[in-house]
Amino acid sequence: MPTTSASHATSWRSPFLLGLLVLAIGAILLAIYHYFTGDDAALPVQAVAQLKPVPTTLTEVRVGLAELPLRVNSYLLTQTHDMVGPYVRPEAAWALLGLFAASLAAFLAVVSTLERPAFVASMAGVIFLLMSLNADLLGVFNSQEQYFLILALAALGLPAYAFHAFWTEVPLGRRLLVFGVLVAGLSALLLARSNFSSDETALHLTSFATLGGAVIVGLLVLWVAFENIQGLLWFNTQAENPASRFGLLPFVASSVLYLGILGMYLWNGGELLILPGVRFDPLVLLLPAVVIGRLGLQRRAASYGDLVPYWPAAAHLYLIFVTLAAGFLGYAFATANDPLLLAARQFTALTLLIGGTAFLLYVLVNFGPLIRQRLRVYRVVYEPRRLPLYAAYVLTIAGLAALEFRYNFETLHQVQAGYYNNLGDLTRLQSELDPKGDALALLAERYYAESDVLDEHNHKASLGRAALYRYRLQRQNEINILRRALSRRSSEKVSLRLAALYNEPTDFFDRLAALREGLKSTPASASLNNDLAQLYTRSTLTDSVMWYLTRAEAAAPNSPVVQANRLAYLLQLEQFGEAQKLVQQENKATDAAWQSNVLLLSQLHPSNTQSVPALTPDAAANLTVPEFARLYHATLRQVQQQDTSYLKPLSQLAQRPSNSAYFEQLTFLKALVQHYGGRAVSAQATLLPLAVGATPSAAYYQNVQGLWLLEQRAYGSAATRLAEAGRNGYAEARLNRVYALALNQQLDSARAVAQAVVQGPDSSLHQPAHGLQQLLSLNFNSQYATASDSVKTQFVVLRGNSPYLDTLLHYIVNITNPRYREVALLEQLPRALQKGQLATVQQLLTRFHPEPTQDKTATASAWNVVRGELLLRQKKAAELNQLAEKGFFLPIDQPKRLYYRAAVAVLENQPKLAQQLFTQLVREAPFEEAGILAAADFYTQQRDYQTAYSTLQSAVEYNPESISLLKAYTLAAIPMGLTEYATTSLDKLRTLLSPPEYATFRTTYGARRATQDSVVAPWN
Repeated sequence: MPTTSASHATSWRSPFLLGLLVLAIGAILLAIYHYFTGDDAALPVQAVAQLKPVPTTLTEVRVGLAELPLRVNSYLLTQTHDMVGPYVRPEAAWALLGLFAASLAAFLAVVSTLERPAFVASMAGVIFLLMSLNADLLGVFNSQEQYFLILALAALGLPAYAFHAFWTEVPLGRRLLVFGVLVAGLSALLLARSNFSSDETALHLTSFATLGGAVIVGLLVLWVAFENIQGLLWFNTQAENPASRFGLLPFVASSVLYLGILGMYLWNGGELLILPGVRFDPLVLLLPAVVIGRLGLQRRAASYGDLVPYWPAAAHLYLIFVTLAAGFLGYAFATANDPLLLAARQFTALTLLIGGTAFLLYVLVNFGPLIRQRLRVYRVVYEPRRLPLYAAYVLTIAGLAALEFRYNFETLHQVQAGYYNNLGDLTRLQSELDPKGDALALLAERYYAESDVLDEHNHKASLGRAALYRYRLQRQNEINILRRALSRRSSEKVSLRLAALYNEPTDFFDRLAALREGLKSTPASASLNNDLAQLYTRSTLTDSVMWYLTRAEAAAPNSPVVQANRLAYLLQLEQFGEAQKLVQQENKATDAAWQSNVLLLSQLHPSNTQSVPALTPDAAANLTVPEFARLYHATLRQVQQQDTSYLKPLSQLAQRPSNSAYFEQLTFLKALVQHYGGRAVSAQATLLPLAVGATPSAAYYQNVQGLWLLEQRAYGSAATRLAEAGRNGYAEARLNRVYALALNQQLDSARAVAQAVVQGPDSSLHQPAHGLQQLLSLNFNSQYATASDSVKTQFVVLRGNSPYLDTLLHYIVNITNPRYREVALLEQLPRALQKGQLATVQQLLTRFHPEPTQDKTATASAWNVVRGELLLRQKKAAELNQLAEKGFFLPIDQPKRLYYRAAVAVLENQPKLAQQLFTQLVREAPFEEAGILAAADFYTQQRDYQTAYSTLQSAVEYNPESISLLKAYTLAAIPMGLTEYATTSLDKLRTLLSPPEYATFRTTYGARRATQDSVVAPWN
């Protein structure tokens, strides 16, 4: 019986009902959220970065006029798209289980107040729903027996029957509390005793509840099948003033329009375009139907009140069913389970069409004349006089049954396919969590195959099988299953995934076909247009690249992916002016890919005036490819500025396991920062692990080590390292070795290597090697005077240690080109100082560089080094100290500054300060040969033979090919009594010195040893 208006007003103040209303609204909002976000969460499309190496020159090692490049790979970063997943959604499963548990407790509390037939029918539904969960398979007690099911039925069924039969006066609130505690207890027991993780347990329960959830959704759709027609009836007849009410024709017209839209949707096979880009979805019509159904529920009690009273039963049960239906629909959206969603859409459209048509006939037969009279028919619509309401339900159910039979129960098969999809997701997750889960993977594939049979080539099953194949690296199987999925219906995401699989150079046309097919169905897809543009960058069709990039920008004007790709393409074409304009127009300060390409632009086009993005590295970051590329380019920029602020973050990032893919590059960047920041020894130690081996990669790092040693004037060690790099496949190292050999006065070896390079396969090295060959073969007496200034200069640089030192200085002074003359002087004056020609050097310094300048240039630093050497040999301590304190020295020349300061301390008789500075010099610059020898002499004069020996030992370990160091080290071993170590050094010197030179040194060594033996003889 319908309740009175007073009782209806009182019911809305019930906390129980208000709580259920809030729960139902929350479930609906959650379903709406998953409607818009579920597909992207389960099947996300991600930008996939590709790094294309761009050979660049970081800096040059100058050997006179020659510039030996230190080459590094910069990276042009482009991005395509790929669909990842499908992901399982444990959080969505937990949300559904929470709604299910709350609804179950509320349902039991309400049905325990019903009459016996309704109570029995309701409890039967609960029993079947609990049975469908298959909770005993979780191993709570015994997975082979249904003990937990029996416990659950007893724990919930017996109290429900007790409230129904014996404790009938207990209010709803207390009943809800009892059943809430029971449901919570059973849930806790299930989670505590389950043999699986909590997420697997949640997914298990929601997967097996799929069929029960489908039944609940179907019952709700049947209940509200004609509520939208009732809403139209209310709208037409609700006005207080009869003149403001609509008549029969507007009501029929609006109803026919509503039903016609549903009919067109079904006629077109589930596709109906309302507006451009807006497709009709019958599930959207459920929302107003549910709202109208709740508002008219009390009035509708005239049709169901004899079986279930409105209060307290129907008022609460309706909200419970809405909550459960919204929860299961939301879960289907969250998991992108397309068979379930297709079944829901198809069943909803059919039910709303058939039920709406039946209800329209019911209204016209019973109330047509009254509507024509513009009476308020909606008040009595459930009190028919001719055709009963159940006749409309009979027609609806009969129509649905006939259509389902006609189409071979398609909806039922789709629901079953969705059920198997959920089981497949659960089993696939378990197989991925278990390294030995091949049997589970096969079972998951069987579930997906069963789903595929029931709903052929549905995307959920196809993508699940594709994920199994991808996890096991079965690329061709994945391609085949994705093709089958696209044969069912087009999908932007599946097309992107299929195109991403065609990643081999020979797959160009297959990838082109996949992207074009995707564009046919979604021509406004920014992702597909962008990827097609990136594909065409591998061809010469530049117009196609710009065309599809423009289309992608039109579809997604603010897409950082598209803008970064456009900038990358301009850089690829070396259109730096256009790239500069694009950088000025766009402001993508936070996008890593964009910033990486902007930094690359500043490196390739140094005249770029656009400010480069500032970057503060996050030492705790798990680097993505764009973030790595941005950090890489930013670090190269810091290296060129001799900034060491990135040193600590680079060390920490390289140590993170998540960044292991970038370990080699991060280590190399750290070595670069160290070397060009003035920490040369640490840089060599950092680079050493990368330079071990005979691989092309090791050869590259060996060449870098050789260039650094060449820069530090450790020519012998540089030649050895470069020879190793050349043998391991780095061709340019052989040319660099020619310079090292020539500077080490090994001219015959240099000529032989130059000849080998000229005859080698690398044609790019032939011309510079041929020029070197001519220079090394130039006859000083007959050819030098007529040579060009550049040849004269390079001759001085490479062969200035020839017997023609005085004559060379005369020729240098007469070189007309100021730059060439300066280069030659800077190379030759230190040699003149070694020969003791202090007056000549002083004269030339006064003439060409009289006073130290404040310029912070490489040339100014080189002049300061020469001036310091002169002052040191002149023993002018005050002037040398002033130069060391105020003069400019490059980081590579900082060891010279340190050496001069130590020498000043020695000259001023400050042994403690000298010892401190020499200790620092040995630690930071063991390659500074003159400084190391001076330190050894200082310690020897202090009779600290142990420190002198260890100083030379450290230097020889760093620069084992230095003749001067080896001689000093051999002699330093004598007072230490370590003559067996000296034997090794002597053998090394035998290979480095000419026979006369070795004989002379051997005589010196023998005399020193004899003297030492005579000193220690009395003690023996």
